[in-house]
Amino acid sequence: MKVFVGYDPREDAAYNVCKYSITARNSNADVIPIKQSELREQGIYTRAIDPLSSTEFTFTRFLVPYLSEYKGWALFCDCDFLFQCDVNEILKQADNQYAVMVVKHDYAPEEGEKMDGCKQLPYPRKNWSSLILWNCGHPANAGLTPEVINNNDNTGQYFHRFQWLDDSLIGPLSHVYNWLVNWYKEPVDGHPKALHYTEGGPWFTEWKHSEYGYHWEAERNRYEKSLISAPPKHKFATLPAEINNIIDKMIEYRIDSNNEYYTTTRQDLINEIDKNLSPKRIFAVDSEFRYARKGNMYDPFLENFMLGAGGQITTWDMIENNMAPVVIRGIAKRKQIYSCWQTGRDFYYIDTGYFGNAKRKNYHRITKNHLQNIYPTVDRPRDRLSAVGWQPTKFRKGSNILVCPPSAKVMKFFDLDLDQWMETTMHTLKKYTDRPIVIRLKQSRSIRQNDDTLAMALAQDVHCLVTFNSIAATEALLLGKPAITLGPNA
Repeated sequence: MKVFVGYDPREDAAYNVCKYSITARNSNADVIPIKQSELREQGIYTRAIDPLSSTEFTFTRFLVPYLSEYKGWALFCDCDFLFQCDVNEILKQADNQYAVMVVKHDYAPEEGEKMDGCKQLPYPRKNWSSLILWNCGHPANAGLTPEVINNNDNTGQYFHRFQWLDDSLIGPLSHVYNWLVNWYKEPVDGHPKALHYTEGGPWFTEWKHSEYGYHWEAERNRYEKSLISAPPKHKFATLPAEINNIIDKMIEYRIDSNNEYYTTTRQDLINEIDKNLSPKRIFAVDSEFRYARKGNMYDPFLENFMLGAGGQITTWDMIENNMAPVVIRGIAKRKQIYSCWQTGRDFYYIDTGYFGNAKRKNYHRITKNHLQNIYPTVDRPRDRLSAVGWQPTKFRKGSNILVCPPSAKVMKFFDLDLDQWMETTMHTLKKYTDRPIVIRLKQSRSIRQNDDTLAMALAQDVHCLVTFNSIAATEALLLGKPAITLGPNA
């Protein structure tokens, strides 16, 4: 539920309490302040300042369909509202036949002053626009563009009386959702679900003792207490939420064990630990223990994966007979991978990424139940390719066939014999082409990164790359050369 709230710097306190009254009753509500200053900076709102406007959101409220990309439903309200119900109650009344739904007040106050000395101007359909349930995708609202709203020839009367709409497109809402304080009376008019302090609220000194002022003061106290009792800001960006929750509760208990402000007890802390650290949902297999010399107890990639997934690092013999998913990094763990295939156990395989690793292994691939993604091709946005700086190259013709044999690790994993694979591959190639064949054995990583990169090799008049399952195939495609793979390959 998107809830746009009109914002005026003079009524910052009102806005904060209004927002809190919404989110305290619906934590999923997305409350968005409509700030004129920000809209002007973005060039969305350029309308000349109207001296008759009592707030900064007099006209900007009509940008809600545009700000919602003319899709779905959204709620707008003035900042001087105090909700005493879940805003979804209003959304449930949405009726697609209407372009807007409002409370159709018969409100005709006498001329005078309201709020911060602003004039009280009576006019037809007054306060109808103070709470609007917008059908943003309705065709009749498509004309509410920034250009139309910024046009000074379109007066406040045009917008606030909904003159761009036929009356049949203005749907009704109950007045309990826009209860005009000092106008509607309990119990004659029912009971309010959203108080609207339209003539002035307790955040102004002169309206300190207004009707329903106690309700607003009580809500403000709850709002301010929520700020005091909010978890200490000791968040670690790299830690998952459940770990941060434990840290927060530990800090709360540590600094306030008497519960003067916080409510966390020793038992609450123990319960939070038990809840989030067990049972383990996923395991990572790390049997090498060769990271101590690099300053890590475990494989840092597995350690971070487990931290994010809420799992645990262990050894294979501890979980061999457990069917919980396994995380495995590197092709050397042949025994574990084959065991998962044979038993139907899910595993996540981590290895070097398909691209973006020219100098360092900045990116890794994570594949479910195989070494590479061999599943059906799915169209994806280009953002991930762009994020690593790759720009695909147009295909370029060449003369040679570049053959990249499997590495020793791959041969062992797939039970291959290098001589036999080479003999079969060369024999088959020569059946179909008389092009020169160049063989490129896998060099050390240092050489592959500096002295003999794949890009250098492909630039040597290469027509096509042939390999078994090397990720060099993907890199070749991105460098403008076709690739043929003879094994399971993305």
